[in-house]
Amino acid sequence: MLPLENLLLFVPAMALLVMLPGPDFALVSRVALLEGAGPARAAACGVALGITVHTGFAIAGISAIIAASAPLFQLLKYAGAAYLFWLGVQSFRQKAQPIEARGEQEAEVARGQQAPLRRAFRQGFLTNALNPKAILYFLTLLPQFISPVAPAEPQLLEMGAITALECLVWYLFLAQILVRVRRVFAVPRFQRWLHRVTGAIFLGFGLRLALAGND
Repeated sequence: MLPLENLLLFVPAMALLVMLPGPDFALVSRVALLEGAGPARAAACGVALGITVHTGFAIAGISAIIAASAPLFQLLKYAGAAYLFWLGVQSFRQKAQPIEARGEQEAEVARGQQAPLRRAFRQGFLTNALNPKAILYFLTLLPQFISPVAPAEPQLLEMGAITALECLVWYLFLAQILVRVRRVFAVPRFQRWLHRVTGAIFLGFGLRLALAGND
């Protein structure tokens, strides 16, 4: 377990880091505004699950191996960049839906048809899990809060669980706020604008990731 003083420092520090805008923020915002509350919550859960994957990698030492191996890190970096590029291209290609069609899609979710939820969950998970910067965060930030007088693995597990919980709470809150204003985006003109803006954001994140170094 983390010492209390370390815990009191870690929780707000990681909360601020989680709230910083990035690919996860862009994805959950886009899903909330265009697809509604259910898919947005699913995307938030996917992002949180991605955090648990990074936690497991850190505990098992896989993160350190990836960060120390230039080919492995480059492979993960380009996979993450390619996925962000794909999201950006999909956003540009997506057409505005009439209000009736959007209502039918929401009705399908309400009736328990899980395809939109699975898609949003998968997008949230892959956006986070394929982000190599998360590996670097776990390798550089988390060890600063580890007490040397206790085993490192339980402390990493605790910090990973806290990070995933903060991530889930933040993105569920963000989704709830954005769903309240999504009626504005039922207008096709605003939908087209949002598709283009989010597409450009994903392409920008992908380009920045592809050009970033691993130091």
